[in-house]
Amino acid sequence: MTAFVLINNLSDLSRGLESPKKLVKKRLSGEKISGLFFYSKAVNELLNEARLTEWLEYSLSEEIPLYVCRNSLLKRNISGEINSAINVVGLGKLIEGVLNNKKTIVIGDL
Repeated sequence: MTAFVLINNLSDLSRGLESPKKLVKKRLSGEKISGLFFYSKAVNELLNEARLTEWLEYSLSEEIPLYVCRNSLLKRNISGEINSAINVVGLGKLIEGVLNNKKTIVIGDL
């Protein structure tokens, strides 16, 4: 079974203590992850160099594409600060991820 992961806000959950792999894996039960979509306040997670490195390493080791919402970046005026290894996409990618997977996991409040 495949799952798509929507990450909304990690400020209350991770506090920089949990690795991305642990943060995501504890919410899944063996599903293969087809993508991680950063939305809303979670885009700030990608500005922290240490956390960004953790997300990129996790993404590469598990072969999971990383997506970030273009509108969330524009709203925060940080669209030019995102690493080129992360796919900047619209909300259509989120909808596609939800529709094309058996399960959608949402992490964090909006």
